[in-house]
Formats: sequence, structure tokens, C-alpha cells
Amino acid sequence: MYKVKINKQVLKDIKHIDKKYKKKIIETIEEKIAKEPYKGKKLAGNLSPFYRWRVGDYRIIYSINDDIIEIEIIKVSHRQGAYK
Repeated sequence: MYKVKINKQVLKDIKHIDKKYKKKIIETIEEKIAKEPYKGKKLAGNLSPFYRWRVGDYRIIYSINDDIIEIEIIKVSHRQGAYK
């Protein structure tokens, strides 16, 4: 299981998300991404080093560092602004 590192800005962003989605996002990070990070979709173009996981209308953008067995959550955002 990978260690999850969450950016301070991501924590602030999660606070502003609806409770229903907030719970699902936290569960997804802890139960799915931390256990099987490569199941997420690999992004392309400028975002090619990152992966994303979809939770309803929200996207969790993260990077994987196999050297130290760590996942860094880069962004949690509504799908309209997730890739900007």
C-alpha cells in the first residue's frame, strides 16, 4: 500500500466540496488510490506524468513515486476546471 501525501491547497479545496462528494473522494483516496494507483487513467500531453481518478463530477489528479512508495494528490476539482 502506498503512502498518501496531500497538498495543503488540496485540503482547502476539499473543504468547499459538497458533503456527499467529499466523503466519496476521501474514501476513494484511502481505499482505491492508495492500494491500486495504476488503475487510475494516465493523462496525456502536458499532464502526462499524472494520473486521474473520477468520483462523480470531480477528478482527483495525482502522481506516483515508486522509489519511495508514495502518491501525491496534486488536485481535487470539479471536472470543468480539473485540467487547467
